[in-house]
Amino acid sequence: MNLSRRLFLHSGLMTGAALAVAPKMFAEPTLPGWHVGYANAPAAGYPQAEMKLVRGKAPAGLTGTLYRNGPAHFKHGDAYATHWFDGDGMVQRIAIGEGKAVHSGRFVDTPKRRAEMAAGKFLAPGFGTVGDPSYPVMSADDVNPGNISVMMSGGELLALWEAGSPYRMDPVTLETKGLKSFRNDLKGMPFLAHPKREPDGRVWSLAMNGRRVGIYNINPDGSMKAFGMVDIGAAHYMHDWTMTERKLVILCQPWIQTKNIPPFIDGFVWKPEEGMKYLIIDKDDLSKTRWAQGPARSFYHTGAAWEESDGTIRLDAAFYPQPILGTGGGADEIRGKYSGDSVSSKLTMATIPVSGDVNMVETNIAGDFPQVDPRRHGLSRKLTAMVTGSVEGQPGGSALAVQDWSSGKAQVHDFGHDYMVEEFLFTPKGSGAAETDCWLIGTAINTTLQRTEVHVFDAGHVSDGPVAVWQAEYAWPLGFHGTWAGA
Repeated sequence: MNLSRRLFLHSGLMTGAALAVAPKMFAEPTLPGWHVGYANAPAAGYPQAEMKLVRGKAPAGLTGTLYRNGPAHFKHGDAYATHWFDGDGMVQRIAIGEGKAVHSGRFVDTPKRRAEMAAGKFLAPGFGTVGDPSYPVMSADDVNPGNISVMMSGGELLALWEAGSPYRMDPVTLETKGLKSFRNDLKGMPFLAHPKREPDGRVWSLAMNGRRVGIYNINPDGSMKAFGMVDIGAAHYMHDWTMTERKLVILCQPWIQTKNIPPFIDGFVWKPEEGMKYLIIDKDDLSKTRWAQGPARSFYHTGAAWEESDGTIRLDAAFYPQPILGTGGGADEIRGKYSGDSVSSKLTMATIPVSGDVNMVETNIAGDFPQVDPRRHGLSRKLTAMVTGSVEGQPGGSALAVQDWSSGKAQVHDFGHDYMVEEFLFTPKGSGAAETDCWLIGTAINTTLQRTEVHVFDAGHVSDGPVAVWQAEYAWPLGFHGTWAGA
C-alpha cells in the first residue's frame, strides 16, 4: 500500500501538590517578540505554577478549569515544521478557584510524537506536510498529533484532532491514557474537532470520510446513543459545522478534494462557481434532509445556529471570500517571519429560508474564533464573541469583540500592540443567568513581557476592559481551541 493510500484510508482526511516554577520561554534574540507564540514548548511540559493576579479582583464564584489545546513543537535541530497545523498537540490546564489561577501543560503522548522525538526529526505526513516516505502509516492515528481542541465527556478529558480518534487524558495530571473509541465497531473512526453540546449535555459530532459523513450522537455520560451516515455529495473540506434544536447543519464549502495525496491540503481545489451548499438534517431521522444554496465562502469556524418557528434557520460564522492557510500555512511565522498579507474574514449572519437561497449579512468585525453562550447552542440568542483586530508586523488578533445581533452593535476591547489574543469562552455566572450575565475567559500573550495571561471580562461590559488578569512568568505557544469545566 503506498503512502498516500495508507494516509487517507479510513482517516477522515478524505474531506479528514507543591507548586513548581515552570521553565521560561523566550523568543530567540534574533526573532521578534511575538515569535514566542510559535516556539517549542519544553519537551517535559509545564509543571504546576501559580499565576500572578496583576489586574482587578478574581470574580466571586468563578471556579473551574480552562483547558486549551494547540500545536507546541515546531523545530527539530535546524529543521522547522512546514505547517503550523502539524505541530504536536499540547493541552494547557488553568485551574481557577479561591482567587487563584494555576497553570500546567503537557504534550499529548502520540505515536507520531514518540517516533519524531526519538528520531530527532519530522517524519509524519499531515495537513500541510509531505512527510518522510519511510514513516509507516497504517491508519490516520499513526499521524494524529491530537492538537486542535478538547472536550469533557463522561468525566474524561479528550484531546481532539479532526481526522482520527480522540486521545483520553487525565483531567488533573494531563497524562495521556490512550485512544478513545465510542463503540467497538467504530475504532479508528475520525472524530471532528468541533463537537456540539446540547443544553442537556448530549453531544453531536461528525466523522469526515470523503463524501460520506458519520454522525455521532453521544449521551451526557459519554456513552454512544447512535451513529449514522449521510452523503454530502463531494469531499468538501470541513473543520466545523453547527446545529439548531431540531436540525444538524453541515456547511459544504466549495473547497473540494480531488486527489488523495500528502500533504492533505494539496488535494483540494477551490471551486467558487459551485457556491456554498448547506445540508439540513433532521436530528430524529437522518434520512430526512434538504439542501440550501448560498454564495461561495470559505470558513473554519461557526458561532452557532437556531431555528425560528416558521423553519427559518439563522447561523453565524467567520466567513472568508476564499480559502486561507493552504500549503505552508504558518510556516513563515514558525520561522519568525510575517508578511502581513492575508485574507480577512467577516463575522456574518447567514439566513436559510425554508425554500430559496441563503441570505448573508456581514458585520464589520474581521477576525475568527467565534463563540457563544454554551447553554444557547441550537437556541435563539443575541451574543457572539470573536477575536478581532490586528497589529502591523505581527500575526494574530489584538482585540475581543462581542456582537449583539438584536441591536446590531458591538462592544470591543483592544488589548494593544503588544498582545496576541486567543479564543474567549462564555462562562455563565449562574444556571439561570442571561447571556450578558456571563464571564468571558480566555488567554493572550503579552509579547513585550513574553508572558501568557488569562483575562476575564464581563460579557455585558467588554468595552470596560477585563475585570481580572492573571499573568504567568513565561509564555506558552498559541493554541487553537478550549473548553471550560466548572467545579
